[in-house]
Amino acid sequence: MPNQNRTRSIRALERQPGMEYDEETFLYFLSVERARAQRSNQRIWLLLATLEPADGKPVPIPPASAARLFGGLRLALRDTDIMGWYRQDRVAGAVLTARPDAPEDETAGLIEARVGDRLRKGLPSSVARKLRVRVTQHGPRRLEKKTGAAARD
Repeated sequence: MPNQNRTRSIRALERQPGMEYDEETFLYFLSVERARAQRSNQRIWLLLATLEPADGKPVPIPPASAARLFGGLRLALRDTDIMGWYRQDRVAGAVLTARPDAPEDETAGLIEARVGDRLRKGLPSSVARKLRVRVTQHGPRRLEKKTGAAARD
């Protein structure tokens, strides 16, 4: 019996190609990546995409727009980046791992602009106008370079 429960748990974390994770699973992976980044003195980026009308309050993302939004994220991001609902049906999210050798000028603003432009091209103009993409960095602001014995550990 315990093996069956483990198999069910593993299947819950799997996703079909072209499908995004639900909020609970996405937040689980986000916590795992945050812990991994902290242990290894690395950083991760959290990208959040919402639809916000003039009053600035996020609104539900219609299923057709969500499909286009996640399709655009798949084209704009790497296969290893994790995508899913940060807030189910309201905020799409992606966990982007930072390369250890990433240039210092790789900033949240550059990622927001690049991904935001790509996403807007795939959305109807009425939806694209409401799209807001934000990126925040998690982990150390300045990466400590490991040398000598610390680098081998």
